[in-house]
Amino acid sequence: MSSPNEQITAQPLRIDGVSDQDPEGKIPLEQLINGTTGRIPRWADFPDQPGEYTDLVVFWVQPNDREIYRNRYTPADDRPEFTFPITPQDMSVDGIAYIHYLLTKHDGNTDPSPVRRLTIDHTPVLVPTLAEPTFPDSNLWGYLNCTSPVPIWEKVRVAIAPESIFSGQDECVLEWQGFDTLNGSPPALTPVYEFRKTLTSSEAVNGFVMEIPFVPYVKPMVNNDSGIAQYTIYRNRIPIAKSYKGLVKIDRVIPGEEMPCGGFA
Repeated sequence: MSSPNEQITAQPLRIDGVSDQDPEGKIPLEQLINGTTGRIPRWADFPDQPGEYTDLVVFWVQPNDREIYRNRYTPADDRPEFTFPITPQDMSVDGIAYIHYLLTKHDGNTDPSPVRRLTIDHTPVLVPTLAEPTFPDSNLWGYLNCTSPVPIWEKVRVAIAPESIFSGQDECVLEWQGFDTLNGSPPALTPVYEFRKTLTSSEAVNGFVMEIPFVPYVKPMVNNDSGIAQYTIYRNRIPIAKSYKGLVKIDRVIPGEEMPCGGFA
């Protein structure tokens, strides 16, 4: 891998399926199973004269440098970008890996690339099988509003019914996100928030309620908005079951008043 003092002169590479905005470089399960493609932009001093060439070597680090691709490019190979395969075997070990490449010109000069962090996790994506969370304070039409039994400007209560798979010491991870629509579709008004709870033996048998504080998790939703709740059960830090999504509509408008109950975000 590049040394800390080495000057980075090549452009970052990209990997199909991995977001450029994700610093962890999470590789989706589909790519882990089927393989993916790395992409390197054309370098500025691509060979353009007879006899000139550039050698490309791609390295995989987990934890040691390992060459996974090598090729020589001449003027006849000029194109906007250059691709290389990343195989399921390359990505077979769960954990953190790093990928980078080195360009070596015909004159011996080298251009190292930035190092890209990647996260590999072959844990299967869970298909929802558990009942969706419900909202005990919503009305017959599925709304939380200014007259809800528990004031919406204090909190939103999310009820999770007992399931046969639950066991004491399981961890419930509840995801909550708000939307600027009544049906839980984009645009989103909040990021996805997580709330965690370790179940007691009684809660595993009888179900339980989790609470979402008004600020900052609910306050962005004012009128004709909604929230989506979904939970995953973890046992020994491994996800074992997931619920369907539960929807609640949110209306904090007070007829005849400019200020909604709980105020504006």
